[in-house]
Amino acid sequence: CQINQSIRNKSMAEWRGNFGIDSDEEANIDEAGRGDDGPGSRSQPSRDGLIVLIDCRDSMRQQTNSANQTLIKMSFKCAKTVLKRKALASDRDLLAVVLFGCGKCSNPDMRHVLTLQPLEQPGADRIKQLGRLAELDAAALETEIGRSAPEVSISDAIWTCQSIFSACTVRLGYRRIFMLTNDDNPHDGDQHKRAQLRTKILDLQQTEIELLIIPLLPTASGANLFDCRRFYFDNLLPENERPEQGSDLLAELLQNVDSKAAIRRAQVRLSIRLGPGMSLPVSVYNLTRRCTVPTAERLHRATNERVKRTTRKFLTDTAEVLMPTDLKKAAVVNGKKVLFEQEEVKQMRRLAETGLSLIAFYPMSAMKSHYHIGPASFIYPDEVAAQGSVCLFTGLLKACLDKNRFALCSYTPRSNAVTSLVALLPQAEVRDPDTGAQSVPPGFHLVHLPFADDFRKLTFDQEADELRKCQAAEEELKLAGALIERTVADKWSPEMHCNPALQAYQSQLEAIALDKAEPRQFTDTTRMSERDIAHSAKAVDRFLKAFDIRKRSEGGVGNAAAKRARVIDAANDIEAEARAGQLAKLTVPVLKEAANGLRLKPASQRKQDLINAINAHFGL
Repeated sequence: CQINQSIRNKSMAEWRGNFGIDSDEEANIDEAGRGDDGPGSRSQPSRDGLIVLIDCRDSMRQQTNSANQTLIKMSFKCAKTVLKRKALASDRDLLAVVLFGCGKCSNPDMRHVLTLQPLEQPGADRIKQLGRLAELDAAALETEIGRSAPEVSISDAIWTCQSIFSACTVRLGYRRIFMLTNDDNPHDGDQHKRAQLRTKILDLQQTEIELLIIPLLPTASGANLFDCRRFYFDNLLPENERPEQGSDLLAELLQNVDSKAAIRRAQVRLSIRLGPGMSLPVSVYNLTRRCTVPTAERLHRATNERVKRTTRKFLTDTAEVLMPTDLKKAAVVNGKKVLFEQEEVKQMRRLAETGLSLIAFYPMSAMKSHYHIGPASFIYPDEVAAQGSVCLFTGLLKACLDKNRFALCSYTPRSNAVTSLVALLPQAEVRDPDTGAQSVPPGFHLVHLPFADDFRKLTFDQEADELRKCQAAEEELKLAGALIERTVADKWSPEMHCNPALQAYQSQLEAIALDKAEPRQFTDTTRMSERDIAHSAKAVDRFLKAFDIRKRSEGGVGNAAAKRARVIDAANDIEAEARAGQLAKLTVPVLKEAANGLRLKPASQRKQDLINAINAHFGL
């Protein structure tokens, strides 16, 4: 239960805080995990719970921000944005919206606390409701949620959130409360309610529920600074973890909100075996992962319910259903089948003990960029598993950085996983020179390496000779250099480019779900802007003219254009093709288009069924 986890003195603890594993939550893990995890690997539940707690008292309804918008409207828009992001990014997470300081209530014992939305998965109706509340005027909003109730006890609101989490039957990885308020000194003058709030905050800490204060300006007193020293620092942060007096508290808090929005879970927890009797517990994280469009789900045509696919195996002769224990694996050796039990196959895969085993240390010069064969991971010490892991890990990291070496290890993430060869590349901590915040955490990058069998021996002797013979003239080199100078950028990061396919998918999905007239417009950052194109146009023209590069004529490569024309003609005159017996020469997409145009319902989408349906339609 912390306001600002990113203000620790130790760099290791700071990175750990930003990744949401600083407390004893690491002990709350899913022992089953994914697959057959060994004793040295652990994983966490993949679903989170989040409650957005909104202050609805007078100051939130009357105070306006720099955009001349009331704070309560801004809070509803913030909650709407959170639900939209969750719906697109992690729709399995559970969210709830609770209001306090309003006239209506959900529980008569908890006065002026209204559970606007229960703890459920985000959906279109819930997003629409928050958007509608954000557009209401003061009178309509009062009719919807009731009049302001300044006598509300914030401890009752937190108790309601705690009860919502307790009643949840789904096992959650992290439980958080985002409290949007402009009151930096709650219950000022009422020591009884103030003491109740302190006690309830302590209860949250003991039940491992994080309370994150999102400050809104101006404050209830009209100030333009949310002063957390008045209450929240004394009750939410230990003394040795508070920022210095001169720091920008609001910037620290808002920065923490951003860091909490990108919680990264440990993929697996295991140990590095450094030698006989010496092991170092670590957690393995995926810092980058390809984000794809969600897979399509099968729904029942009549009820629109999800359909579960079940596969069964039958004996050919008797149609008897076979159980997994009835099946065996076989390998053909010298023309004979050698049978293996399922457990024997698993034992053959277990070539090494689960975890990382140190092989040797090598200089960084031995590491080549083309050795990379898969997504890299990031390892970090697991202090909860063994006290002193951070100290040992820090010493190993510093030694590798000082000597400019990396560690070569064998890696078996789970007992049923294949052993791979990996390199542990050391990474030093980097801090922002302006803010002093940590921009790059210290640790080891786990890079997968190829085995000797994975290398392909390719020769390019002829191509290399041709390259050596081609020598560009001095004028041509100058033109190429001018082209590069015109298109060069000072700073670049992959985070500058969003996936246009995902952007298009999300905008279309949002428009359909929220009944919008048009999809949200987005900028494709994978294309050059018109300004950049105009800036480099002259240099490109001079470069093309110097090397006499011409565009290919249409249809010049083979007869692709002619083939496409024939396909289009066949689709337009499908009856003639059918009577000529030429349907088999058409592609499946063309046959599907023809069947749809004729409003046919073939037995399946296979080519032969499509041909049969078209022939039957024309009486052939």
